[in-house]
Parts: sequence; structure tokens; C-alpha cells
Amino acid sequence: MMSDNIIHFSKKEQIIISPIIKDLKNSFAYEFWIKPSANHKIKKESVNGIAGIHGQKYIIYPGHGQIETQAGTGISIGRNGISVFEHTVNHLPATLVYPTSIKNWTHIAVVYRDKVPFLYINGIFIKKGRRSRKEILYASGIIGGSEYGHFSGELRELRVWSYARTESEILENIYTKLEGNEKGLYNQGQNIINLTNKMGGNKPVINKYPAFIKENMDLLVRRGILNLHQSIELTGSYKKDSSNSQSNNIKLQDNRYLTDVLLFFGCYRRDYEYLLFPVANRLAEKGLSVNLIIYNKFSPNVSLISKNVNVLDYNSLNREYGVTNKAKKYYTNHLAGHIRQFGGEIGLNASRKKTLENFYRAYAYDYLFMTSLLDNLRPKCIYGIHFILNPGCIKAIKATSLPVLCTLIQHGMISVDNTDDHDFKGADLVFLWGDYFKRILNAKLGAPNAVVLGNPKVEQIRKDLNIGEVSQIMRKESGKFTILYILTGSLKQDYNRENLALFLGCISKFHSFKVMYKLHPNSSLDECNIYLRKGLMKKSQIFKDMNIYDLINQADIIIGDFSTSVFEAAAMNKPVIQIFQSNYPENFVKLSYVRTKDELTAIIQKIRYDEKYFNDFMRNQQKMINDMFIDSNGSSERIASHIYKSLGY
Repeated sequence: MMSDNIIHFSKKEQIIISPIIKDLKNSFAYEFWIKPSANHKIKKESVNGIAGIHGQKYIIYPGHGQIETQAGTGISIGRNGISVFEHTVNHLPATLVYPTSIKNWTHIAVVYRDKVPFLYINGIFIKKGRRSRKEILYASGIIGGSEYGHFSGELRELRVWSYARTESEILENIYTKLEGNEKGLYNQGQNIINLTNKMGGNKPVINKYPAFIKENMDLLVRRGILNLHQSIELTGSYKKDSSNSQSNNIKLQDNRYLTDVLLFFGCYRRDYEYLLFPVANRLAEKGLSVNLIIYNKFSPNVSLISKNVNVLDYNSLNREYGVTNKAKKYYTNHLAGHIRQFGGEIGLNASRKKTLENFYRAYAYDYLFMTSLLDNLRPKCIYGIHFILNPGCIKAIKATSLPVLCTLIQHGMISVDNTDDHDFKGADLVFLWGDYFKRILNAKLGAPNAVVLGNPKVEQIRKDLNIGEVSQIMRKESGKFTILYILTGSLKQDYNRENLALFLGCISKFHSFKVMYKLHPNSSLDECNIYLRKGLMKKSQIFKDMNIYDLINQADIIIGDFSTSVFEAAAMNKPVIQIFQSNYPENFVKLSYVRTKDELTAIIQKIRYDEKYFNDFMRNQQKMINDMFIDSNGSSERIASHIYKSLGY
């Protein structure tokens, strides 16, 4: 009968044998006894999309295939059923879904035969899933789950086989304890049958390493350098992100401070200037001493900055402080040895070791740059975008002898995953655009303090484009009706191609309409060549570098999926239609949406020609967008006033 070796999963326990097992591909089998204690989210069966990023209880987490043509496989199980997933670049669909009640110990076998999953329950064949479209499917060796969902319950006798098992073979030894040397039983140098002993002391223990490694485990995971931070044994405060440990007791009236506020991007993009520049002006109007670091002195937005704001050029400061040479020496003398030892002991391959080294070279530069900046300016407060790309800045802010209040502004959509990951690492206070985002952030473990004050970028854009509060009237005058399609990412990604195909299938019916396509910064014009050759697009319709808000202002309807710009367009009083085919998180479906080209055609026609429908559409859209963006008018002033009061004025 079954072994007494039971593995209990109650929180985020995890065993990692290998993210993907490259010895096992296309045909292999998982077998185990399971007793789940919680439900998982039942998703629609498909060979496309990313349905598996939330709500799952992965007993086998599907390892990432690394390239689009390869995927890892995994299994999510709850008291309400079984789902089989595959995972690679922008791809995490459920290729087999079987709702059923599982309350007591149950034997499960998932057998892959030439990339097709087959489900057996208690040795009996139940269901055939969908054949993968990927060239190679690998078995996965992450037991217990990951950031996209952890299993809750108990596991016994996990067996992985190197071939596709038959029903009779499963039934033959379903109740038999194996020796471990059976033909086809996969071991990889470890007895995969008896995993219980791996739960205790075999995880890599890194508490012996310096803080600069321990404090950045979450970012190493996000960069793909480490597989999962839960597989690292950490203690104390290093498990969760913490903001400035002194922030609750900051005495900002110390006479050693030289300035009030330093505005520092951290993550720079030209449209982010609208999140900082107007706030800098409002702070200066209140009589505060304000320093603003700019990255592009030729940006047209520089003309917005008040003369009362002290503007400093990032590149000029780098030369003045001599940071580049200092950072090289600092990396060599203080970081390199520990990094080499850590990379070796954690088992990183050559490529990931190189990425780890580059991460900490940038870390050294950011740490020394921010340290010099703080030493020279001595600000009471920092206001910026985020520092997850500049973790050395976080170290410098926390290490300064004069405590600094670190405030960050929301710059885009916040991940809805059921994890503690967010972009506000190191923040004492976060300014959010709307209540919707506060609910998402509050649900994350270790979330920083946050207050909803609005979006300065939308406020400035509306001001620049002279957009009023009343919904714009449909254009019925002569001239073409204009539709703008916004891409969220690269056309190499499945969901972008699928959503664009739906749009193209619809828009071909509207020959009298003008159509514009705004490419994502991560996309390229070359990716559109196939559509140009087929006559589905024209070069004159495609825009990559043009200001997206000018394009939005020109358009009569905006169509896209979950790009931040789509929601900003709605906040700019433009009618917006989202395309949703269950290929991105449904939490981001906040506006009117369609699933088919016929639905899209119908809505476009109604918006264009039915005035009553249009007015009702805009009223309903405004109700939904108010949850994401509180009144944008006055956002910059509200943020500046909050900082002003926080500094004790």
C-alpha cells in the first residue's frame, strides 16, 4: 500500500529538482497520490494564452521553456478538479481541464504521449487533453508550486517515468511500493520517489552571504537569474521587502539637511517625465527647495519645468562624481568574490552567472551614484518612479546617515498575481492613481503604505491637449472616422498576434475608416512585414516613435487589450474597446470588451452611427474608469501637498 512518507504543503513549501527535465520530452508520465485541501481556479481548456498565471494550486509547477518553441509541463490540483498546463514565453494555457471532486486520497496519473496529455484517476483513463503546438514539451521538476500558485494539501509517492505509461501499467503497481530501480523510472541521481527528506536541510542556505545578496533575492528571481526565491532558505527580515527601517522615526527638521526634495526617475522613459515635472513645479511653488535629475536635456517636456526648480543632468553628474571608474573598483574589491561563491553554490549555469555579475555591476554603479547624490544634496525626501531596476539606489537610500523619506509614484499597471511582487521596493510611501490599484497592492504581502492621489501624467496630457470633462461628440462631419489600435508588446508574443488578427479580421470590413497602429516600444517595424506583404497593413499606418497621446487625441475610437495607454485613453474621454480572448489576466478587463471580430464590428458601428448608444457607452466607461483614476485634475497638487505635509511644514 502507500508509503507513510507524506509531504505536507500548507504555505509556500517547495522542492526543486530541476525547473525543466530535458531528459524527458514529449512522451513521459507523472504519477502520485494526492489529498488537496483547497480549490484551484478552473480555466478554459486551450493551447494558447496565459490562463495559468493566477488562481492555481500547482503540485507540479510548469517550468519555463525559455524559448517560444519549447515549454515545460505542470499540474494544478484542487478539491474541485485537475488542470494540466504548459509554460514558456508569454504562454501558460491549460491543455487539459477536468472538474471533479477530490476530497480523500486519490491516485493521479498524467501521461504525455507525443505532446498530448492523458488523465488517469485511480488507474482509470478519464480524459484526453489537447496536443501542444510547441516543438518540444519537457517534464518539470518543481514540486509544490511557485509565484503563480502553490499547492495546498498532502502528497505521497511521486513517480516520474521516462515513457508514456499505459492504463494496465498504472494499475499494476498503483498500490505497490517501488524499489527505485524499475525500468523507465526517472531518478536523475536523486530518488524521486522519496522526496520527503529533501524538504528539510537540502535547500541552499545563503544567510552566510552579505546583505547585498540577501536583500535582492526577489529581484534576482524577477530577472530570471534564480528560478524561485522560495527555494532559498532565508531568515528574518530578508524574507520580505522592507522600506527604510528608520522611516517611522524620521526627524526631518535636522539642520544638516541641505534640500527638501530630490526627484529621481530610477526608471526613465520620456512619458514618465509627466509624472515628475508637474509635481516638481508644485513643490517649488510651495517654497520648498527642489532638485530634479533629468535624463534627456533635449526632451521637449523640459520646457515645462519651472525656473524655481534646480535641474541637474544625470550624465553630467556621472562625470562629475567619477562613478564609472569607482564602480568598477567597488565591484572588484567588495562584490565579485561573494557573487562567484554564491553563483557556484546555488548551481547557476554559465549564462546565469554572467547575468548575475552584470546585475551587480549595475548595482555597484547605482549604489555609488546615489550615495554621491545624497551626500551632495542631502535631501529630506526622494520622489521617483521605482528602483527595481536600480537596487543599488535602495541600498544607498537606506544607508545614508540622514534618514530620507522615499516616495514613489505608480507608473503603470500593477501585477494582479497572487504574489508579494510589486514595483515599489524600498518605498516608505506610494502614490497611486485610483482605488482599483490600491486594492491590488493591499492584497500583496509586505505591501508598502499607499495613498490614492491621482495620475499627474493624465492631468498634464489633458491640459496639453485641452481635453475637457465632457465626453467628446462623435465626428459626423466629412472626413474619415479614425481608429487607433495599440499593441501591448512584441508581435512575437502569441496573445499580441491573436488579438491583432481579430482586429484585422474586423477592420477589413470598414474601407472608409482611417486606421493607425501604435507599436509598443519593445516591438519593431520588422515584425509587421508579414502583414505588409499580405496587404493587411500599410507603412503609413504604423507608428513606433510618435507620441502616443497625440495619436490618441487624433483617434475617434481606441482599441487594444491591457496596455496602460488603453486605460489612459479612456481617462482622456476617448471610447475604448478591449479585445479579450482569455489570453491575459481577466482582472485587466475593466472596459467594454469583445471576444470575436463580429462583436467588435457591431460595437464600432454602434459607436459610429448610434448617438444614444455612444452616450450610454461613454457614461458606463466613465464609471469604470473612475475606479482606476480618481479625478486627474489637481493630481500634481495633491501629491506635492502630501509631500509638503510629510516633511513637517
